[in-house]
Amino acid sequence: MTTPAGAPGRHRPVIAPDPAAPGLPAGRGHASVLAVAGLLALAPLIRHTGVGTSPAYLLAGLLAGLPHGAVDHLVPGWSSARARSPAARLAVPLGYAAVAALVLVVFQAAPTPALLAFLVLSVIHFGAADEAFHAERDGRPVRYSPAGVLARGGPPVVVPLLVWPETVDPLLAAVAPGAPAALSPGLRLLALGCLVAAGTLTVVRDLRGGRLLAAAEPVLLLALFAAVPPALAVGTYFAAWHAARHVSRLLRAHPANRSDLAAGRWTAPLGRFARAAALPTLIAAAVPVVLAGWPGRPFDPLALTVAVLAALTVPHTVVVAWLDRRRPPVG
Repeated sequence: MTTPAGAPGRHRPVIAPDPAAPGLPAGRGHASVLAVAGLLALAPLIRHTGVGTSPAYLLAGLLAGLPHGAVDHLVPGWSSARARSPAARLAVPLGYAAVAALVLVVFQAAPTPALLAFLVLSVIHFGAADEAFHAERDGRPVRYSPAGVLARGGPPVVVPLLVWPETVDPLLAAVAPGAPAALSPGLRLLALGCLVAAGTLTVVRDLRGGRLLAAAEPVLLLALFAAVPPALAVGTYFAAWHAARHVSRLLRAHPANRSDLAAGRWTAPLGRFARAAALPTLIAAAVPVVLAGWPGRPFDPLALTVAVLAALTVPHTVVVAWLDRRRPPVG
């Protein structure tokens, strides 16, 4: 039994993850790169035909990526003895639901500040997730570099705001009418400048570390969101990049998967994840439908889905940060 790093003297029993557990294979994440690179290669055809501009592509991608956070209520119990107690197993999902419900209330009361905060949180969450993914795959401790977080998490949010305002602003206005005006042209240019600077630092860092593919990823993402309509680009990124990479990390984090992964078997771990994620995913997907049927409320599937996704992202980010603190480097 150990105490968490950075908390000396506290007696919070945890089961430390097994350092001998199999890490992420070196090739894990290549499928995400191939999916994004393939979409980028088709960008001229996509823009010529006008495909990819419908919000339906964004909605489909968000729904397809929804299961990646569906087992959050189980994650603490995978490495903490205290989280396996009956009281904790009840408190974790209830607390998760309470935070999500509070965020939904905030979205209703103050949609513009809530949406802007969600955009900032998305940059942090996407970037931190990718930094953690690379660290775990390379056998390094998880360390969040501010430049790395912005370089990897900024493209899906920042680039469409500046390159595709005629497409993005109506989507933002559908969720929060005041959001486009709050994001002034000067603010968008400043955000892009910070993103380019962070991307340059991150590419140089990874090149010096001999991580050539990792160094190429920020450039690839910048190109994707500049060349492909935002609805299609963000939907693809969320499902095929962010969600897929997080699921691969969750498979390693689950203690029941260790022997399978050590033997190179992925079918059984994926099956365990699918079974555990099925019901929570259905519940989360049903929430916008229920809200849409609320008396006196106009039906807007995109606005409702974004609000629900934002509500789930807040507790999800907390759980992922908790997991990252307890992942050992794999050597």
